[in-house]
Amino acid sequence: MSTVVQVLCVPHDPTLPGAAAQGAGAPEPLQQAIGHFETLRARLAEARPDVLVAVSGDHFNQWFYDNMPTFSIGKAARAGGPFPHERELFGVGSYDAALEGDVARHLLRTGLRRGIDFSYSDDFVLDHGFTVPLNFLRPEQDLPVVPIFTNVMAPPVPPGRRFYELGAAVVEMVEAHPADLRVAIIASGHLSNAIGAPQMAAFMQQPDHPWDLRAWDQITRGDTEALVAETDYESLSAVGSGTPGFLDYVFALGAVGGSAPDYAEKVASTVAPPTGFLAWDTTSAHTTGATR
Repeated sequence: MSTVVQVLCVPHDPTLPGAAAQGAGAPEPLQQAIGHFETLRARLAEARPDVLVAVSGDHFNQWFYDNMPTFSIGKAARAGGPFPHERELFGVGSYDAALEGDVARHLLRTGLRRGIDFSYSDDFVLDHGFTVPLNFLRPEQDLPVVPIFTNVMAPPVPPGRRFYELGAAVVEMVEAHPADLRVAIIASGHLSNAIGAPQMAAFMQQPDHPWDLRAWDQITRGDTEALVAETDYESLSAVGSGTPGFLDYVFALGAVGGSAPDYAEKVASTVAPPTGFLAWDTTSAHTTGATR
């Protein structure tokens, strides 16, 4: 049987690769964020995964309002990206790795038996929501990936409870896979964020949004029931147009039964929107009494 050995939550700000290239010349808060990626990269390596399940939304790069899957699994032979404009505009590095097709098909088949109607695609590109975290966390590009695309952009968007339940179900389905695989889950999303909206630069006056402070406190205490119950597209959009990306963090909370993370670092500054880094030792998470 397979085992989920690590669950990580990380941001995918497409400006971070450029900041990493600046090294010591990058603003201090961005250096802090890159340092957290480096810590989690080492942690991921220590977990010795065989497969990476990567979870994020597509940013209207290949799916739009006229054709938006709610939850979709990539099952092509390889997983690669990003889109050319993301490389040209932000300097986001390319990522190309084998796709673990057997695990992808297992999730599709098992999901149907559980009442989870995943969409699927053999023709997709990983946008920066996937390639930024993967390049920071596993730049070797040597582990097979199973991408799960989530709709956090185009209403109707599932509520937080659905993301939470899906995270729990994915862990159960992965651990029911008959092969002896060590699997790590990497979920990537946002804290408060308003890219392209009127309040886009609000963090320059108020780096720590009250919503971020409350949500972070609930997560780090493992007191997430109210957070999950209150989290939906409408309430998150009221915080900032990009904040529904937080739903992918809720997916990760479901994967660990809502337990408190054993690594939690948030960077809030006047330089960039806040970034949150979370990690769970899933062995510990399974023994805290949290239920899925």
